[in-house]
Amino acid sequence: MTAPDADSRLAALNAAYMATRYVVPALGLTLRVGQHSPELDAVLRQHDAHGWMFISACNPYSRAVLCQHENLARHQNLLDALNTAGLVFFEGFGEGDDGQWPAEPSALVLAVDAPAAAAWGQRFEQNAVLSGTLGGAAGLLWCLPADA
Repeated sequence: MTAPDADSRLAALNAAYMATRYVVPALGLTLRVGQHSPELDAVLRQHDAHGWMFISACNPYSRAVLCQHENLARHQNLLDALNTAGLVFFEGFGEGDDGQWPAEPSALVLAVDAPAAAAWGQRFEQNAVLSGTLGGAAGLLWCLPADA
């Protein structure tokens, strides 16, 4: 991939992430890149957590090549790994505003700092995860491999 192609793909990905709502039904939360959530802050305080991430294991590197069954298996692998790590999480989904990309099963994970969030994103072959800290706005944390 040439640098201009990589730059245009990154710009398109960024626009797609910006035009997505990240929903956690059990908590009544909807998160967006660049926005602060007082409701999420309350959840973080309740669990004595400072950082968080919102992650999906579906559609590796934003390529819609897997069927629903494969994506659900990847999601279960993510949930199993989060359980094994002893992390507190709540299931949710990411859904684009335009409805062109299918909603992806995801998880809001508490007590995760940015380096750990990036590692989780890389482990599950994601371009980026949503991440943040208590009192801060949700941010896009890129997890692309060095050769991307």
